Amino acid sequence: MYHINTKKNYRLDGKEEVLLITGIANPRPLKALLEEHTKTYNFIQYPDHHIFTIDDLKEIRKKFRQIESPDKIIITTEKDAVRLIKFNTDLADLPLYVIPVWHHFLFGEAGKFNELVINFINNFRQVE
Repeated sequence: MYHINTKKNYRLDGKEEVLLITGIANPRPLKALLEEHTKTYNFIQYPDHHIFTIDDLKEIRKKFRQIESPDKIIITTEKDAVRLIKFNTDLADLPLYVIPVWHHFLFGEAGKFNELVINFINNFRQVE
């Protein structure tokens, strides 16, 4: 994962207390990851595709301040980071880290997908 502003890499060491911020439909895999790799975590869930507001930022700061551990960080997804970055100056002093999105194809279909895209590009004709 990486810091939202500085892009500096960060690796969980299992000692952190995490505040997880998400606006995604299914946070279960992310929660399972944190259960496995962190001391404990708190969770603020917003609706899928949530547009973050200044009031949300205040709520995030308040919840983060309530965590007593000196080893505390905030984690969000890349999807949510895109909608949070508008507050980059307000976020500068927070240890807010982003978990990248990794995509993979099921059932060995990557080659088929690539072939479809390449064929489309090769056969594309601009409408006049």
